[in-house]
Amino acid sequence: MDFTLTDDQQMLRDNAARYLEKEYDFAKRTKLVAAGGVSLDNWRAFAELGWTGACLPESAGGYGGAVEGMVLMEQFGRHLVVEPFVWTVIVGGQLLKGLPDGRGTELLEQMMAGDCHIGLASIERHSRHDLAAIATTAAEKDGGWVLNGVKAVVPNGALADLLFVTAKVQDTLALFLVERTALGLTITPFQTQDGHNAAEIRLENVTLGSDSCIAMGEQAIDLIELASDHGRAALCAEAIGSADYLIKATTAHLKQREQYGAPLAKLQVLQHRLAEMYVTTELARSMAILATLSLDLPRIDRQRAISAARVQVIQSLCYVTQQAVQLHGGMGISEELDVAHHFKRAVTTALLLGDESFHLDRFMVLEPKAEMAA
Repeated sequence: MDFTLTDDQQMLRDNAARYLEKEYDFAKRTKLVAAGGVSLDNWRAFAELGWTGACLPESAGGYGGAVEGMVLMEQFGRHLVVEPFVWTVIVGGQLLKGLPDGRGTELLEQMMAGDCHIGLASIERHSRHDLAAIATTAAEKDGGWVLNGVKAVVPNGALADLLFVTAKVQDTLALFLVERTALGLTITPFQTQDGHNAAEIRLENVTLGSDSCIAMGEQAIDLIELASDHGRAALCAEAIGSADYLIKATTAHLKQREQYGAPLAKLQVLQHRLAEMYVTTELARSMAILATLSLDLPRIDRQRAISAARVQVIQSLCYVTQQAVQLHGGMGISEELDVAHHFKRAVTTALLLGDESFHLDRFMVLEPKAEMAA
């Protein structure tokens, strides 16, 4: 299998690296997080650079695909970008593509222009990562729908113009498209420990039109799972960028710090730990690439590959961040050092779209032969 990037993909990577190095250094990011965590100026710049269209195929108005998303997310991981690229462009883009009757065309154009943010409201306090274990309900009324419930943690919920909301219609899962201006919708924003924006979403007799229900039953589950798998692959790529940065930063730190008249990097035991950080990152990189290249596979094969990748990437990133913090000593946990913020992001991403236990269970339950037999 050829893992070589095309010339266009290399150009996208290099352009993103140059831009973020200049415009998104750690000092600017620190000010951004302190001010609330999202810069609309940055988001408009991302759109002008074409990044919001890079993750979608030409059929959806974009010019790339999953590999281009992987390239960008790796650079975002290096620089701890807090703008909601995963939720609006990658997960949101897939959900908009799934809208029936071509309804997503105009919304996709708005999203790629930087004028529309997306949020997936599927997590409830006791549901963990089980789509079916939700208490939010939807009932038909006067030819439309009425929604009631609470979504505990909605990534990008503080900024989202459109929310994809899961609800139960009797015993069937359904997916609804809700505008943030809908009457009865209450958004309580908060900042996660890694500086990203999120919100609690409360729905109290939110009345929607008949066309607000975009999918139901297996169709809804398939659409949510596909969009979520694209997000999971993107998080794997982000983790590789973060791990790469931490290895370089830790190596530089050990070369500068001296003990007993010699740099710490001269100590063989620390060289071995750096080598382990590198090896585990390369293993995770291979799995992250596998996740990206598996997105077009049949459902079961795709889910198994992505769950396997998520487990390895979570384990690898946790190891690398822990080693980086420890090898930096006491300063490794200080707010003034970016290493601590990479650690916070690693802890958070390990819980997004399914934690390690969720993906271990999903991998073991899914049998490749079952889909073939069907």
